[in-house]
Amino acid sequence: MEQTIKIRLLECIGKVYEQSKDCKLEMAFFEMAENELKELSDYFDITITQSLLVAMVFSLNYKGDTVDFNDLCEYFNCNPMKLLKFSDDFAYLYTKGIFIKEKSKHRINLALSNDQFTINEKVTEAILNNMPLPQLGEEVAKDIIELLEKIYELGLQRDEDEIATEVLFIQINKLIRNNLHYPLIKMVDDFNFKIEDTYLYLYLLWKTLNGNESVDIERTASGIFDNRTQKIKYVQKIISSENDLIRQNLIEIIEARFLNDTEIKLSEKSCKLIEDCGLKLLTKRKVNQNNIIEPAKIFAKALYFNDSEAKQLGILKNLLLEGNFNEVQNRLEQKGLPKGITALLHGFPGTGKTETVFQIARETNREIVKVDISQSKSMWFGESEKIIKRIFTNYKSYAKDCELKPILLFNEADAIIGKRKEVGNSNIDQTENTIQNILLEELENFDGIFLATTNLVRNLDTAFERRFLFKIEFQKPETSVKAKIWNSKLPILTENECKVLASRFDFSGGQIDNIIRKNEIYEIIHGIAVDFNNIVEFCNSELLLKKNSVKVGFTKA
Repeated sequence: MEQTIKIRLLECIGKVYEQSKDCKLEMAFFEMAENELKELSDYFDITITQSLLVAMVFSLNYKGDTVDFNDLCEYFNCNPMKLLKFSDDFAYLYTKGIFIKEKSKHRINLALSNDQFTINEKVTEAILNNMPLPQLGEEVAKDIIELLEKIYELGLQRDEDEIATEVLFIQINKLIRNNLHYPLIKMVDDFNFKIEDTYLYLYLLWKTLNGNESVDIERTASGIFDNRTQKIKYVQKIISSENDLIRQNLIEIIEARFLNDTEIKLSEKSCKLIEDCGLKLLTKRKVNQNNIIEPAKIFAKALYFNDSEAKQLGILKNLLLEGNFNEVQNRLEQKGLPKGITALLHGFPGTGKTETVFQIARETNREIVKVDISQSKSMWFGESEKIIKRIFTNYKSYAKDCELKPILLFNEADAIIGKRKEVGNSNIDQTENTIQNILLEELENFDGIFLATTNLVRNLDTAFERRFLFKIEFQKPETSVKAKIWNSKLPILTENECKVLASRFDFSGGQIDNIIRKNEIYEIIHGIAVDFNNIVEFCNSELLLKKNSVKVGFTKA
């Protein structure tokens, strides 16, 4: 009795194998092997034709080889078209888990012709141990992390040509169907995406969990598709925003100058949805670290201002102290008012606008996310608008990871806050206006700290005026202020000498810094300390550069 399953099934498989030799898949064979095929059908819960395929793959595997389409055609001595009628049976046996399928290195790339089949080892173990057929292909992951890893590993097999794209998609579908009890998988399934989009989304999630904020789209698509044309079409749809993942704002494109440099990453919307499903994204989605200025690394400098500037800057600095900042934002929010803090520092060059931002950041212990405006005005038409939008997206993402809200600094922002132009046939003017519209829109809903500096406030577009809560004008320092600057920079000077320099030379703080640098160079080269006469000489040379320079542009008569 114990041997019944094993002996009965092996005898059936053996008889089918022997009787099917050169059978040409004629009806006479199926009539002759009816009893054996029926026995196999009952055990495997499959059809008669599927039982034939199982018996053949089982037998030929034990001769030491995988089985492909050509092997069966030769064994049956049949027209290939006859065997192709069973293509659905091959697919079903694979989906059910009875067959394991690998991609062959066949020179002809045709459906089914490149597939090599083996019997699932669990099937052979069950038969040889007199056991009923076990559950196949019903793998349930222990947790969501293990499941995502399984999905990723399937992708590695496809990337290494161990399995075909078709197999990858079938296996991904099986894993999803069997793991819908996980909220994340249920959410992804409810999106009802194409299987390739579902796989890409879960792959990107796994890479993000492993510390990769973005992935190269061309390289990733190569790992999904074994057909070059399909890969190119898929990448093109993503780049042109025709893909459903892009349309539903679940992934973002990181633009590049060339197609094969383009990367994608999870959007903020995706990150929130994923965390709502109970999966914490531990990776920090940061902006370019080269643009981050930490307060501890800012060198302390004493700054001197005219009374009007000092008063406004004092309010701004006190506002950005953490206790005050949180209280102000809470109150503004309660009253339905915009809670973002925005300030425009404008005025003469060299009056310390940028340094003022640095010192405020140092004293309030806030990081600065510094933006180089020249980089945002890309030479590649259409890219600048996306860069500006991404700056704010990345700032918001980075701010979530900071203990204190950082300062977003647009330094020398003249180029993007100037008056909008009447658009004619100029693509450049149209792009610049689009950039400004995006910036205005972002500032309208901004809830962080945004500071901008400019030298050309008279060219400021009026639409920006109400976007800036503080508008602080930096005038050239008054004589008394300049005397303090001279004294702080050169303590060797007497009070009277400082007053003389302040009254004689109408220098900005930046120009005074030039004199100090010349002073340091002189002392190193000559090995002696400078005196007042040397300093006056340095000041005169600074003026001479202005007097002897050729003026460009219009001047008043």
